[in-house]
Amino acid sequence: MYVNSEMEKRDFLSHINNQSRTSGMKEGQHKIPCPECQNERTKNKHDKPLSVNIDNEKVVYHCHHCGTNGLIPRKEGTVMNVVKSVKKAEPVKPKSIPKNDLDSASAKWLEDRHISPQVAERIGCVISEKNNKPVIGFSFEQNGEVDAVKYRSANGSKTFWWEGNAQRLWGKQVTDASVPTVEDAIIITEGEMDTLAIQTAFDKVLNVRCYSVPNGAPNKKTDDKIDPSEDGRFKYVWNDREKFEGIERIILATDSDDNGNILADELSRRLNKARCYRMNTLNCKDANDVLIEHGAEKLRELVLGAEPIPLHGLNNLDHYADEFQDLYEKGMPTGVSTGYPTVDKIFTLSTPNLVVVTGYPGDGKSAFIDQLIINVARNNGWKTCYCSFEKPVQLHAVQLSQLLVGKPFFEGQNERMNQEEKDYAQSWIKENILFQDYQDGGMPTIENILEKGASAVMRYGVRILVIDPFNFIQNEQKTGLGTDVVSDMLTKVQLFAKQHGILVFFVAHPTKPFVRDGKKNVCTGVDVSGSMAWFSKADTGLTIYRSESGVEIHNWKARWGWQGKMGSVNMTFNPINGRYAEAEEIEDNFDWDI
Repeated sequence: MYVNSEMEKRDFLSHINNQSRTSGMKEGQHKIPCPECQNERTKNKHDKPLSVNIDNEKVVYHCHHCGTNGLIPRKEGTVMNVVKSVKKAEPVKPKSIPKNDLDSASAKWLEDRHISPQVAERIGCVISEKNNKPVIGFSFEQNGEVDAVKYRSANGSKTFWWEGNAQRLWGKQVTDASVPTVEDAIIITEGEMDTLAIQTAFDKVLNVRCYSVPNGAPNKKTDDKIDPSEDGRFKYVWNDREKFEGIERIILATDSDDNGNILADELSRRLNKARCYRMNTLNCKDANDVLIEHGAEKLRELVLGAEPIPLHGLNNLDHYADEFQDLYEKGMPTGVSTGYPTVDKIFTLSTPNLVVVTGYPGDGKSAFIDQLIINVARNNGWKTCYCSFEKPVQLHAVQLSQLLVGKPFFEGQNERMNQEEKDYAQSWIKENILFQDYQDGGMPTIENILEKGASAVMRYGVRILVIDPFNFIQNEQKTGLGTDVVSDMLTKVQLFAKQHGILVFFVAHPTKPFVRDGKKNVCTGVDVSGSMAWFSKADTGLTIYRSESGVEIHNWKARWGWQGKMGSVNMTFNPINGRYAEAEEIEDNFDWDI
C-alpha cells in the first residue's frame, strides 16, 4: 500500500519522531518497527522491518513485511526538528604523509604476507608508522598530487581509515622497460592488499595494470545482487572510465565469498560482460591468500588463465555451476512486482529482458510504462534511462510529476499540485530518471542509443532502458527499416540487455487496426509494422488496449515462465493525473491465433 492520506502521513511522522527521540536517528539508513503491522504480527514481533532513509531533502520509508511505503519531504513534517541535519564535511587533503621506512615493522608485516615492500613503495604505498603504530597507506594521486590516503593497520587488526577521500581506483602503474607489458588487459581487485600481491607476483616478469576498488565489496544485498542503496559505491567506475577505454580484457580478481561474487557481477554489468573475465582463487579467499598458499607462479597462472564471464553462447556447464545449484536450492527466479498484484499474474519486471510494447496511438503505452517505472523505482530503487522521441524532456517530466503526486501539473478545473509537491517531483525525477536528448542534434541510431545507455549503466547503475518509439530511430546506411534491418537492430538490443543485465522497454506502433462490428482487434507483435522480428525477438510482448470499458493489458509473448505468462487483465485509467489502477481480471490465459 501507499501512504497517501494526510492522517496516515501524520501517523508515520509521529512514529518516526518517537523513534528518533529514543534512538537518536540522524541522516542515513535505519531499521525501526513498523506501526502498520507490528501489532498484527504473531511471530517475530520484535523485528524491525521498516527501512527509513533520511537525507537532507526527504524521509523515505518502506516496510519489508507489509509493504507500506512512502516519502515525506523534510518541509512537510517535524522529523527534521528532531533529526538534525548533518552536513557532509568537505574532503580534507592529508596534512602530512609519513616517509617510507623499509626496515619498519610495517615492512616486516608485508613480507609476512609474501608482499615485496619495494614493489609496494614503487606503486604508491606508505610503509611507516602513524600514531606510533605500524601502518600501510595507499596514496591516491590526482594531477600528480596526493589528495587522499587510505590507511590500514599493519598489526593484524585490519583497521581502515581515510585522510581525504577518493572515488577512484587505487594503483600507481610503474613499468619496467626490461620486461614485456600486457597491453590489452586490466586487473581489478577487491582490496589493496590483493593488488600488491598481484604486482609482487608479476614483478620483473610482466608489466600489468592492476587496480583495487577503493571501498571493497558491497555490504548490502537483495536477491543475491547489490542493494540499490549501494549504487553510490561505484562512482569510481565512471570517474576512472578512461582506464577502461580500448581495453579488451577486464580481469576481476575479487574475493571468492558471496560479497566478492556480487562485486564481480556488478562490475561486469557496468563494464560489459563481453570483455570481463573472472580469476579462480582455488581454495583461497583472495589473491593475497593465493600468493601465500601457492606462490607467485601459481598466482600469475590464475590471473592469466582467468575465465570469461559466461555470455549467451557455447559454454560447458561448469560456467554455470553456481546458477545451476541455486536453481536446485531456490527454484525458479521470480521477477520484481509491477506494483499491481493483478498485473503481476501475467507480467513481472526481470533482467535481462527485452519487452516489446505495442498498442494503437492514444491507448496509453507510454503512460503505462511510466507508471511501472515509478512503481519499481519506489519499491525497489531501480533507476531508468529514457530515450523518448515523441515529447520534449520537460513535458515528459510534467507527466511523470502528475503520476508521482497524483494531481495535475497545470491550472485547470481540478486542484493542481502546489509548489512543494512540484519540487518534490522534480527532486525525485532527478534522482531516479535519466533522459537521452537528441533535440540539439545528433542522429538517434540504435548504436548511439545503446552507447548512451551503456554510459548510464556505468555511471548511475540504471536497470531499465526505455526506447519509445522505434520509428524515430534512423538507420546509418539509410536503407530503410526493413525486415533484416529491424531483426539486426533487435538482436543488438537483446545482446545489450544480456551484457548489462538490464530490462529494455521497446515501444513499437502496429499497422492500422482490423475493425469488425465496430470494434478494433487487439494487436500483437505480428501486427507491428515492418517485421515479424518484433514477435520472434521479444522476450516479453505487451499490448496496451483501450476500449470503452477501460484499459486491457495483454501479454502475448512470455519466453520465460518466471517473467510472466500469456493472458490479460483489466485496468482503469484516470485522465486527470494519468494514473492506472487495478480492475477485475478478465482472462487468466489464452492462446493467440498466429
